[in-house]
Amino acid sequence: MLRIIIADEQKSFRTVLRRSLESNLSGVVVEVSSPSDLINALRSPLKTDLVIVGSRLLPAGDPTYLAALKRAAGAVRLLLVVPHASADLFQDALSLGFHGLVLRRQRHEEMLEAIRTTLDGRLYAPDAILAVKPTAAAPAMRQPERGTRTFGLTLRQREVLALIGKGLSNREIAAALSIAEATVKIHVSAVIRMLGVRNRTEAALLAPTILKGQV
Repeated sequence: MLRIIIADEQKSFRTVLRRSLESNLSGVVVEVSSPSDLINALRSPLKTDLVIVGSRLLPAGDPTYLAALKRAAGAVRLLLVVPHASADLFQDALSLGFHGLVLRRQRHEEMLEAIRTTLDGRLYAPDAILAVKPTAAAPAMRQPERGTRTFGLTLRQREVLALIGKGLSNREIAAALSIAEATVKIHVSAVIRMLGVRNRTEAALLAPTILKGQV
């Protein structure tokens, strides 16, 4: 049985979301309204599967609390609720240890999709972000630093990911790396699978964060 924590300072948001989850998912939903209550709920001996955290509940600019939250959460999936979303905010959320973000005003069905996606072990970003083709260049390739996560990507796969992040097509990637387009397709499929994302647009959004070793 699932155990989900909703941590948000707004009672009406917590109540509506809790009722929705109880109607559509099998499990226990716990509501908390303060940063300290969230830490205490995570320290419960009961296993927690997902925490949905409102950005306004997090102490602004307090790295000590965020570190404590990550320690208490361990392997628990974390989903951030924000008033608005952007690719930069998505990457920031990932760098802080979250596994995706949702908009506070997102439709009921989309919120449930986000929660199911996160529970399935994948990353989630709102369609409003994914609909925008990334244009910013990804950072230059470099060898990963010791202790950083590269998701098991090979050097060639990281090169492909960097070019995906620049918005290049498979044909353009093949030309840039002097390899066959069919080989690029194989690498792109492997990158998408290993990152746990749904498509190359999601992979492009993750590229700057992953190539910096911040995830």
